[in-house]
Amino acid sequence: MSNILKISTPVSGYENSVSKQSLQMQDNKGIKNPVNPDKVVRADSRAEYENERGIRQGTSYESNFGNFIRTLGSIPKAGEIMSKMLFSGMANIIEAGIGDGTAEEIRTLLEMLKMNPESLKTFLHNQMNGSNKLKGSLFDLLRSVMKEAGSVELKTGILDFLKKYNDMSSGNHILENIKGELKDIEGYMFRGDKDILRQLSAKLLPHNMENMEKNTQILKEEIIPFLGKHISETRNMGKIRDIINLVTFNTSRYENGNLDKVVQAFKRLSDFPAFRRHFTDMSKEDIQELFRNIDFDRAAGREEWSDKFLDMLRVGVKGGAGVENREDFMTLLHGMLINESVYMPLLHVMLPVILNGTPVFSEIWLDPDEESEESTGGGETGVKMLLKFDMKDVGFFDIFCYYEKGKIDLLLHYPENLTEHESEIREGIAEILKKNGMEIRYLAVEQGKESIPVSAAFPKIYERRNSINVTI
Repeated sequence: MSNILKISTPVSGYENSVSKQSLQMQDNKGIKNPVNPDKVVRADSRAEYENERGIRQGTSYESNFGNFIRTLGSIPKAGEIMSKMLFSGMANIIEAGIGDGTAEEIRTLLEMLKMNPESLKTFLHNQMNGSNKLKGSLFDLLRSVMKEAGSVELKTGILDFLKKYNDMSSGNHILENIKGELKDIEGYMFRGDKDILRQLSAKLLPHNMENMEKNTQILKEEIIPFLGKHISETRNMGKIRDIINLVTFNTSRYENGNLDKVVQAFKRLSDFPAFRRHFTDMSKEDIQELFRNIDFDRAAGREEWSDKFLDMLRVGVKGGAGVENREDFMTLLHGMLINESVYMPLLHVMLPVILNGTPVFSEIWLDPDEESEESTGGGETGVKMLLKFDMKDVGFFDIFCYYEKGKIDLLLHYPENLTEHESEIREGIAEILKKNGMEIRYLAVEQGKESIPVSAAFPKIYERRNSINVTI
């Protein structure tokens, strides 16, 4: 088939290999595949092994990026686990001897996931919005400024503002992490120091923008010095030191998200003419009021169903759904956390739903700024999407498409049991696209014996492009 959808060579060991009859590979042999740490390679394949180790592309698998690649490899398994749980109605969890309260919460969660096509559209819209906290007219304008910016100083200033905004929007989450870490530290202390730490931790106020400065002061001037004194006196070089390091790291993030710091970072951008072309001059008070009125939970797409799903994950990770299921819950948790990685240049959404009574688990991988194949450096971009969904009693589907200026290229893989309906599926897809005003430039509908790897559809993930470092 034509490589108009730009599917490249899949990463070794990531998902399944793509059938050569289904997908043609790119000729770019300069992009090497990351190592598969679980793959045993023979000594007589040394040259191939060196390529897989990523020596030529300089990838260190002891680095944060290496850990990101490893975690990314667990995504397919997470999808399989979620499908199994959804299709069984979470029976494997409910039968594991959990409490009546948790079982009732799971039943409530399943009721929330029951939808019709109309409610599914709203659900999908909310999930896509929630997958990116840097959205809205403000960030659309900032992206325009980034594209036009000719100075490194302006780009650096925008990234500094985004870093501070990210920490401000995560303030409640960061403070809860700190409280949890302090609770863990208590377990490594004798009674006297434990009681003192507990009293100091009780001084922390509920998170809001007014309390951030006070909480930061308590952490920096009372709690962290006490922890340092404890280590100095006890010479404890064990696990407690690692947890204290997390407390100090999260404290710096919490302080970095102070509203005044965010306002100052945004105000400094007005010194640049390229910024002023898009933004009217605003006083510090106006900027402060703008950010003070943001509902961060709503902006992040937080919904009741997601809270209940996270509660279920917490139970499972702690072994409350049976020790035999704990590893599955850990895989699901890692699969969700990867969306927060600074190396993830795509929107990634997991969608468990029960559509008109049929359980369906789907994933969407979306790049809204994929460079056009026909672009010659003029900045032409389109939308590239990989949609995977597994439907109970029907099978697994892949849809891979590229949309640009009203034209679309689309590849659909359907399960083997629908072979007799291929022409019907093709006609139905074509009708849907035309009904929504899309001109079909390329359409392929074929049986998919193997899933399309994300690494093949989006090689930029492995090239560390389009990423913003939001850590300190």
